[in-house]
Amino acid sequence: MNDRPMENGWLPDTPLGDTTLRRFLHNQAALNELAAKAGGGRVQRGTGVSLADTGGSVPYYNQAVLHRPLTGLDDPLLSEIEDFFRDMNGRPAMLLSAWPSPDLTARGWALVGHPAFVARSPGPVVFESKPGVVVRQAVSTADLAEVERVAIEGFNMSYLRGAPEGSMISPKLLDSPLTFRLAEVDGDVVAVSCNHVADGVNNLALAATLPNARRRGAWAALVWARVSDDPSLPALAYTSDDSRPGFERMGFLPILRFSLWLRAS
Repeated sequence: MNDRPMENGWLPDTPLGDTTLRRFLHNQAALNELAAKAGGGRVQRGTGVSLADTGGSVPYYNQAVLHRPLTGLDDPLLSEIEDFFRDMNGRPAMLLSAWPSPDLTARGWALVGHPAFVARSPGPVVFESKPGVVVRQAVSTADLAEVERVAIEGFNMSYLRGAPEGSMISPKLLDSPLTFRLAEVDGDVVAVSCNHVADGVNNLALAATLPNARRRGAWAALVWARVSDDPSLPALAYTSDDSRPGFERMGFLPILRFSLWLRAS
């Protein structure tokens, strides 16, 4: 007799390679943990959720990544998450669910939205940048500070303007498994990106473009540069509706929508 429940894709002992989605969630959790540890923050990983707190104020880095769907408002995972983020001194945190979730408003969470999960199958990359577009990898702390500056402006993070360098992207991440890039148009850095190749997938984790440089080819060049890190792996991202059409034009398929919640302690 086998007492193990029928496989559903998110049992505690489900193999990592059971689905590409499961690989992505573990990759995203590891990315958050790298950012938290580099910033001197906290991490906690269980069978149902991975938790990271960088100690900073960027909510996307202070994130709970669910590894299974919530069963309801009384799911013990919610208490585990809320206990971890309890003493944040007003700093925000997020909860990322790959599945539809119950309405968490009564527990103090606010719905941010339902970003699309997009995927590109493994395959060769054939791409030529537009004239004047050059992509290069961040190889110094000065490069990383430039990535941070453009990300803050590109995402309009007004709360980080004037903050000390490293408030968003720790210099310690330069020697981490994360790869940061800068894209120049006619010699000016106008866009930046990050990706994380791990767990059998390539997670396109961050991309920001300065408002006055959009639709000039920098964003697309950064997508293909990241995909080229290992074209034998699926390239994945969860993305806003603003960026989704660009991904689809480049052959990425929309798979499903996540649920993203925000909480201020």
